[in-house]
Amino acid sequence: MKNDKKLLIFTAVITFAALGLRLVNIGNAALWIDELYCYDIALKSNIAGILKTVFLTDLHAPLFFIMLHFWIKLFGNADWILILLPVIFSTISVPVGYFISKKLFDTRTAVIFSILNTFSALEIYYAQELKFYSLLPLLGLLSFYFFSKITENFSIKDSLWLLLTNTVIIYTFNAGVFFVFAEFFTGLVFLLPKKKENLKNYLWSFVFSGIFYIPYFYFQIKTMLGLNKSICTLFDMFHFDLGFIFTLIQNFFTPAIANLSNNPVNYNLLEIVKTTGIWGFVFYILLFSAAALYGIYRVVKDKNKNALLILSASLLFVFILIMLAQIHIIPLVTRYTMLVHLALLMIFAYGAAKIKNSKILYPAIGLLVIISLFSFLFYKDSPLKRNSSFHYYSAQALRQAGAGDGDMIVMPYFGRFLYKYFDKGELIDYRAEELLLMNDAFLMKETFGLSQEEYKKQDKSSLKLQKYLQDPGVPAELEKYFKDNYLAKLKKGQKLYLVENYEIYIIPDEIYAPMLKGINIDKQNLTELEKNARYALLYTKILKNLQTLFSQNLKPVKIYHSQNQDVKIFEFVKEK
Repeated sequence: MKNDKKLLIFTAVITFAALGLRLVNIGNAALWIDELYCYDIALKSNIAGILKTVFLTDLHAPLFFIMLHFWIKLFGNADWILILLPVIFSTISVPVGYFISKKLFDTRTAVIFSILNTFSALEIYYAQELKFYSLLPLLGLLSFYFFSKITENFSIKDSLWLLLTNTVIIYTFNAGVFFVFAEFFTGLVFLLPKKKENLKNYLWSFVFSGIFYIPYFYFQIKTMLGLNKSICTLFDMFHFDLGFIFTLIQNFFTPAIANLSNNPVNYNLLEIVKTTGIWGFVFYILLFSAAALYGIYRVVKDKNKNALLILSASLLFVFILIMLAQIHIIPLVTRYTMLVHLALLMIFAYGAAKIKNSKILYPAIGLLVIISLFSFLFYKDSPLKRNSSFHYYSAQALRQAGAGDGDMIVMPYFGRFLYKYFDKGELIDYRAEELLLMNDAFLMKETFGLSQEEYKKQDKSSLKLQKYLQDPGVPAELEKYFKDNYLAKLKKGQKLYLVENYEIYIIPDEIYAPMLKGINIDKQNLTELEKNARYALLYTKILKNLQTLFSQNLKPVKIYHSQNQDVKIFEFVKEK
C-alpha cells in the first residue's frame, strides 16, 4: 500500500512536470505552413466540408481536423489555445504510458519509461505543433496494449478496444494503415503455432479494421498515386536514403544533429563527425544507437512475449515506411514514425530496467535526460525558439509598411493562409507552390506557357522548362494575366506588396547563374540533389518574374525586412 501511494505520487509529479515542459513558451507560438494548413481545413463550416477537402484534395486523414474543428468552436482560435490541444494529447501519454508499461512489464520499466517520455525533446517538440503527431504516440501505445492482450488471451472486449484504437489511427494518420498491417502480420506469425481458435478470433478482429478502412482506401490510393504527377514532388524536398536510419535513431532521443522537419542532404557519418566532433558523435549517435541495440538485445535474450510483439511490429512498420520511401510511394521524415516512438522508447526502458547495477543505470538515465534537456533549451528545433512562422512575420512587416484595405498583396508561397495574421488588403490568388507541387494548378499556361495536357505528361523532360529558366524576360502570358486581372484595377496612389518568403527555396543571384549552367532540369533521371535544385530554381525564377513584372509596370518604393530573415517585402505604387 505504501509503495502504491509513492508510485501514485510519482505518476502525478511526472505528469505535471511533463505538462510544464510542454507549456514552456506556448504564449509565443505562431503557426507555420503545415499548422496553418490544419487550421484552414478545421475552419470549414461543417464536418462534410472537412471530409470533402481532405478526401478530394489532400493526402492526410480527416480525424484530427474534425477534433480541431470542435476545439476551435469551444475555445477559440488564439494560437496558444490551438496548441493546447496537442499539448494535452502529449501530456496524457505520460500517465497512460506509465500504466501500460507497468501492466505489460513491471514498475521499474514504467518509471524509467515515464522519465524518458516526460523529458523527450521529440515529444515536447511535437506537443507544441498544431498537427496530429502528438496524438500518434498515445494511440500507438494504446493499440499495442490491446494488441498484446488479445494475442495472449483473446476477449471480445479487448478486441473491440483494439478495433476502435486502430480505426482512430487509420483516420488520423495517412500511414496508419501500414501500422495496423504491421501489427496484424506480427500477431499472425506469433499465433500460427498456437490454438486455431485463438487464430480465428484474431483474424476476425482485424477483418473489421479492414472493413472500416474501405471508405478511406480509394481516396488515399488515388492521392498517393498522384504524388509524382506534378512538375516537382514532395520527394524533391524530402530527400531520402538508407542513411536515414542513423538519423531516425538519433532523432528518437534528441534532434541535436538533424532537423526534425526535413531530412539532411548528407547522411555520411564521417561528415557528421566532422560537423559535431568526436564527442558530438559519441553523445548524439553512438550512445543512442548502443542504447537502442541494448534494448533489442534484452528483449531477444529474455524472450518476453509483449516486448517481442511491440518491437517486431514497430520495426516492421518503420521498415515498410522505408521501403515505400525508396520506391517513391510516400516521403519519409522522422515525424512519420511517431506512431511507434513511445513504443520503441518503452523497449529501451525495458532493457534499461534489466541493468541491476544502479551505479551504471542512474547516471545513464540522467545523461539521457540531460541531453534531451540540452536539446530542449538550446537546439534550433527547441520550443523556446519555435516562433518561425513567416506568415506571422509577413503580417508584422506588412503592418510596418502600412499596408491597408486599398492595397494588393502578392504572397506566392502559401499566401492563402495570411488571413490568420493579416486581414487587410486584397490578397492576389497566385499560388507558386501549387504551380510546382499540385497537378491541378490553374496557372500553368500563364506562368510556364504550358497547357494542362502538357503539364500532366509523365515525362517531365518534355516540358522544356530549362528554356524558361534561362530566359531573363517575363513570359508574355504571365504579364497579360497580371495586367488584365490586377494591375489594370489599381488606381493612382494604390500600392502593391510582393511578399518574398521561405528563404531556403530562394537561390541568391550570385549562385543562380552558375546553377543554371551546372544542371539541366529537362533531363530524365535527375539525382535527388538535382530534383531539390529544380524546385528551388523554378520557385526563384517565379519570384524574379514577379519582381520584374511589378517593377516595369509600377514604381518601386521600398523593401521591408522583418526581424525574421525568411521574409522580405517589396512595396510598389501606381503612379498614373
